[in-house]
Amino acid sequence: MMVPRPYQEEALAALNLHLREKDTNPVVVIPTGGGKSFIMAWAIHGWKQEYPPFRCIILAHREELVAQNAAELIEIWPEGDIGIYSAGLGRRDDEHSVIFASIDSVYKKWGYFSPWDLIMVDEAHRIPLSGEGKYRAFINGSRISNPNLRVVGMTATPFRMNGPICHKDHLLHEVCYDANVGDLISQGFLCRLRSKVGDVQPDLSDVKRNHNGDYIEKSLAAATNIPEVVTKAISSAVGHIIRENRKSIVFFCVDVNHCKQVSMELRKYRIDAPCVTANTPKEERRRIAQQFKDGRLHAICNVNVYTEGFNAKCVDCIVLLRPTLSKGLYVQMVGRGLRLHPSKVDCLILDYAHCIDEHGPIDCIDAGEVKVYECGSCGDIFSRAVRVCPHCGWSIPIQEIERAEAEEREKRLHEEEVSQREILGRQPEECKVDDVSVFRHKKDGAPDSIRVEYRCGLSVFREWVCLDHPGYARQKAMKWWADRFGWGKAADITVDKALEDMFLGQQLANITESITVVRNGKYTEIISHKIIGAT
Repeated sequence: MMVPRPYQEEALAALNLHLREKDTNPVVVIPTGGGKSFIMAWAIHGWKQEYPPFRCIILAHREELVAQNAAELIEIWPEGDIGIYSAGLGRRDDEHSVIFASIDSVYKKWGYFSPWDLIMVDEAHRIPLSGEGKYRAFINGSRISNPNLRVVGMTATPFRMNGPICHKDHLLHEVCYDANVGDLISQGFLCRLRSKVGDVQPDLSDVKRNHNGDYIEKSLAAATNIPEVVTKAISSAVGHIIRENRKSIVFFCVDVNHCKQVSMELRKYRIDAPCVTANTPKEERRRIAQQFKDGRLHAICNVNVYTEGFNAKCVDCIVLLRPTLSKGLYVQMVGRGLRLHPSKVDCLILDYAHCIDEHGPIDCIDAGEVKVYECGSCGDIFSRAVRVCPHCGWSIPIQEIERAEAEEREKRLHEEEVSQREILGRQPEECKVDDVSVFRHKKDGAPDSIRVEYRCGLSVFREWVCLDHPGYARQKAMKWWADRFGWGKAADITVDKALEDMFLGQQLANITESITVVRNGKYTEIISHKIIGAT
């Protein structure tokens, strides 16, 4: 059975502590590819073990997520009392104490089930901040039979266009745990991202916006689906794809016509990239997705289909052709490349849609402060992204919007991280290793470890190999040793045994060609090693 990673254990502990000590509804934030559904599974399994009568329903907006979440709990708890309620999956289980459900299938049927102790919402950013909606209808109805019902949200993006999803007046109140995508990449749990911003970008100056503050699709399509723009962008993207030998590429497009145009353009380069849109039949969508995962398709073009719930670990290149002002959508698109896979070293992000310039590095994005405006007619305060007062319909003068946005754009361009137009705020640096030294490291109250020092030119970088520590630290240290000297020598290795070899430093120097480091403030972290001639 799988065991939680350290940050997953932290998330579980934070969630349990919140539910014990607070009466608010928490949200757990885990980046795409970080094992969010496994955290859900471990949490539910633990609650059932602690309190067997516990009843829980897990809601998702797509049947693929329903099936995936259920499968991962079954993997952890195969004998569990687990059911599925989803019309799309042909299942209507209602007698189980743990049910994975499609919100479309149950939102009117809250009185059909026995009372729930807890409702968990996957992709919780989908819950509208106001109004009734399907989630509110089901949750409020479920509270009739259990006024003490708790709600837990799970998401990779805890914000919407009009602000954070957590608020004292919302269904979800506060974030109890937030795993940073940059940290998980540095720790080796997510795939490293690289970016290139294309010199072919659509002119968005006349694109209109909807009531949520994002671009109106029809207006955006008129600016992006221009033959010359598409041709130049695809020519540039294919050049990068070929030079870097990218095998599994996802193209994000604006609308159906744009998607078809991109697919046709790719055929000129003998790249078969079928279109997948909301109009694509479900069975065909599944078939295309499976062919892509199996490596039988080089690329896929899609429109708002693979932004969430598309678990294709092989994705090693993402081409952004769909501009958006929604940082949540931006993170979801880029997140398709974060999963680890044996076939890839990193994932290349090719941006032809102003996305990186607009939002900056994904590891620096948070819910942020909502930019508000005072209505010039009724005096109500509302999100500037909406542009129109929800109360009286008064519109913010276009000149004022353009001035504010120009100021913000200028500010972003002068910030170091964004001006470099990198997809990550902390960029790795490969350093050639000239020499290696090893020392015993002692720390009060903790077992000894080995301190390894790499001299790279005039710089010295350090890491600690915790062979005598328990748990995950020991597992990580054993893998470190096995990568260099083989698993046969890793099983019973200790600090004492390792340091008996007076030539250990020299051996490490002989097989360590380079290290890759990432600078985090005044500290530097070693994130990978290039090992040659290891046994």
